[in-house]
Amino acid sequence: MRTTTRKAGWRELREAALSATRWGWPVTPGTFLGPDQRWHGREGARRLGPIEDTWADTAVTDPAEAYEIWSEHPYGVLLVCGRGVDVLELPQRLRGLLAFPEVPHVPLAMTAPPVRWLLFTATGSGAVSGELASAGVRLHTAGAWVALPPTTVGFLSPQRWLEPPQHPGTGRLRTADEVQQGLLTALRRSRFGTGSGDDHDE
Repeated sequence: MRTTTRKAGWRELREAALSATRWGWPVTPGTFLGPDQRWHGREGARRLGPIEDTWADTAVTDPAEAYEIWSEHPYGVLLVCGRGVDVLELPQRLRGLLAFPEVPHVPLAMTAPPVRWLLFTATGSGAVSGELASAGVRLHTAGAWVALPPTTVGFLSPQRWLEPPQHPGTGRLRTADEVQQGLLTALRRSRFGTGSGDDHDE
């Protein structure tokens, strides 16, 4: 059975870029899949990525500028991390940690398969704890970018919000350090922190 790719529309991507800048999040245009199933936006592109080498320094925070850029092509919308916003990435097997009350409520997105959970936080210390790193948690901060929904990452469905940001600006975000502390507490209370496997349902 053949599966079909659900790609985000041009208007959806432009609205995502506008929304991000209204929240105060810095974004940069990324490559995109065309009708020919090839990557466009940068010569020789073979995957999703920034269209400019200077993406970290030329990030957009002005909605008017974002509107102009994303009216040219259906670029992917890439968050430039470490400039007010960081992203904690959890592997699928740790999804149960999100149900623990110790984990602060933050904007949450889900990637296309292989599924990962993206927690959006205010920029913190720029480091991830060793215990969380050993469990598979990654921190995206200065020098990194993350695709924002509904950007298509590959030949599968686009990223999507589970809990979209509700307020403009980054002041209402919890810091990456706060969220890490909550995740660490949840990890230690859960079976994931005991060395138990999670390959089978209990």
